[in-house]
Amino acid sequence: MDDVDQRRSSTAPRYAGALMLAAVAGHLLSEAATGSLKTWQSWVLYCLGATLLVLSASAIDRLNQLVKRIRLRWVVFTAVLVVAAGVVVLAAPPVVAYGRVLLLGCPQPVEVRVLTSQDAAPAVGEVARKFEQHTAAENHGCRTARLYVFSAPGTRGAIALRSSWSSQDLREVGPHPDVWLPDSTTETNEVVRRTGGIGSAVRIRPGESVAFSPVVLAVPGPIARDVVSGSAETWGELLTKVGNTGITIGRPNPLLAIDGRLAAQALYETLEPAVVERRVVEADRPRPGAAMITTEQVLMRHNKTSCAQKPCLTALYPSDTYRADYPLNLVEWDAPDVSNHAAREPAKAFQAWLGTQEGMTALNVAGLRPARQAAGAEFREELGVRAGLALDRAEAAPGEAAQAEFQKKYQQAKRDGRVWLTLDASGSMVEPTATGETRFAVAVEGVRKALTQMGAKDTYGLSVFNNDDVRPLIPLGRRDREAATAALGTVTPSGGTPLHQAILDSLDRAGADDANHVSAVIALTDGEDTTSAQTRQDVVEAVRQKGIRVFVIAVGDASCAAHALTSITDAAGGECRDSTTDTLGDDLAALFRRVWGGAA
Repeated sequence: MDDVDQRRSSTAPRYAGALMLAAVAGHLLSEAATGSLKTWQSWVLYCLGATLLVLSASAIDRLNQLVKRIRLRWVVFTAVLVVAAGVVVLAAPPVVAYGRVLLLGCPQPVEVRVLTSQDAAPAVGEVARKFEQHTAAENHGCRTARLYVFSAPGTRGAIALRSSWSSQDLREVGPHPDVWLPDSTTETNEVVRRTGGIGSAVRIRPGESVAFSPVVLAVPGPIARDVVSGSAETWGELLTKVGNTGITIGRPNPLLAIDGRLAAQALYETLEPAVVERRVVEADRPRPGAAMITTEQVLMRHNKTSCAQKPCLTALYPSDTYRADYPLNLVEWDAPDVSNHAAREPAKAFQAWLGTQEGMTALNVAGLRPARQAAGAEFREELGVRAGLALDRAEAAPGEAAQAEFQKKYQQAKRDGRVWLTLDASGSMVEPTATGETRFAVAVEGVRKALTQMGAKDTYGLSVFNNDDVRPLIPLGRRDREAATAALGTVTPSGGTPLHQAILDSLDRAGADDANHVSAVIALTDGEDTTSAQTRQDVVEAVRQKGIRVFVIAVGDASCAAHALTSITDAAGGECRDSTTDTLGDDLAALFRRVWGGAA
C-alpha cells in the first residue's frame, strides 16, 4: 500500500507540472498573438512568472507529503490551499503591478479631456494636477489618468456642445470633452435642454456643484477703506459709492461671461438698467487703478501673480450677490471614433475625488470654495479676500425665466441715447428764483447736472427757443458735457415762447429709434406756447406719426395739466413732469434715465 502511495506521490508533480506548462503555453500563444510581449523586459517578466508557476506544482506535492502524517490531512490540506489561494488573490495583483513597473515602466495613463471656462482654467488645471498625483500615489507612482484641461472663450464651449462639436469647434476650441466644468449650473441646464432630443450626438450627465466663488466688486485698497461700512450693502449701494469716487468700473460682457451676467442681474434689481450700463465699462481683466466686477477666485489669482504690493485689489462682497457654482458634468459621445470609453471611469473617479477631503483641500488651494467645506487658509486679507462669508441669497443664480427677461433689459439699456434738448429762452426765464438766480441760470445748471450721467457713446444736441425762432446751439453728436454750459452761456433770454415750433424742430433733429439708438426730445419751458404758428394738435399728430418720445419739464408758471402738455407727451409714451427750481436737475436726470432705458 505504501508503494502505491509513493508512486502516486511521485507522479502527482508530473501531472501538475504538465498542467501548468499547458496553461503557460496557452497563455504565451495568447500574449504573442495580441502583441503584449514586445520588449525583452516583458519576456523576462513573463518567463519568471511561468517558472514560478511550474515550480508551484512541486510545492503542492511537498505539502501533500507533509499533511499525510497529520490526522484529517485532507481537511488541513484543503484549508492551507484556500489560505494560500487567498493570499495569492490579494497579493498577486499589486506584486505583479509593482514588478511590471520595475521592469517595464509606467503604462500610458488614460487621457481625460476636461473643458472649462477661461476664468476657471488656471484653478481647474491646478486641481487636475493634484488628482493625477493622487492616482500615482495609489498606483506605485504611475498616474492612471492624464487630465487635459482646455478652455473656450465666453459661451463658446456651451455652444459647441449644443451643436455636437463641429469640425470648426475641433479646430478652434479643442477635442471632444469627456468632462465639462462650466462656471454655472445655468449653463449646464441650457445645454442639457438643447441636447436632450433625438439627433444629438452628445449626452450630458449633469453633476453636482463641486465648488463656488462669489461675484465681487474688486477695488483698489484705498478705495475699499473709504467706502466699506460696518453693515451689509447691496450691489446697487456699493456700485454707487465706488462710482462716486470717480474711478472706472470694469465688467465682463454679461452675454459672454457668467460673472458679468450675475452682477448685472443683481444690479438691475436695485438700480435702473440704463444707469448701470453707463456706470461700467466692458473689460475682461482687472486694469491698474480701476475697479473690476469679477469672481473671487479670479481676484485672488490676480493678486497672487500680477501685482508686487499685495493686495492690488480688495474684494467687496455685496450682500445680494450671486455666485459661480462650477458643476462637474460627464460627457458621452455616440460616435465610435470620439466616444473615448476608457476615459469614463477616470472621469467618474475625478468627480468622486473632488468630494473627498483631499479633493476639497485642492480646490481651496486653487482659490475655489468647496461646496461642502468652509474656506481654508488660502483665503486671507493679504490676497484681498476674507474667509468668512455671509450672503443673503441661497440660490447661486436667478431662475430660467429671469434669464430671458434680463437679456431683454440689457439689450434695451445698452442702446445709445440720442437726445435733443431744447430750452425755453423767453423773457420770463429771467425771473429770479428764491436763491436770487434767474430761471434760465437754474435750467443751465440742471442741464449740466443731467449730462454728467451720460455714457461715453450717448449723443445729444441742444437748441433754445424764443420769440418766433428756434436756434440750434450744438449739433447732434458726441460732445463734451461742459459744451452745453458754454453754449448756453451765450444766450440772453427775451421775447415769447414758440414751444410747439421748438418740439417739431427737435423731432426732425433727433430722428426715430433704431436697433442701436433710443431717441427722445426733452423740452424745458416755464410757460405755455405764445408765438408758434403750429397748434398743439399739429404737434400731437407729428409725435404720434414719428413715434419719438417727447418729455417736457414744466417749471415756473408752466403746468403739465393746466396747459395740456400731457397730450403731447402721451402721444408716443413720453412724460410731462412738473418741477421746481430746487428739483430741476434731479428731474432732468430722471428723464435722461428714462430715455436710456427705452421704456414708456
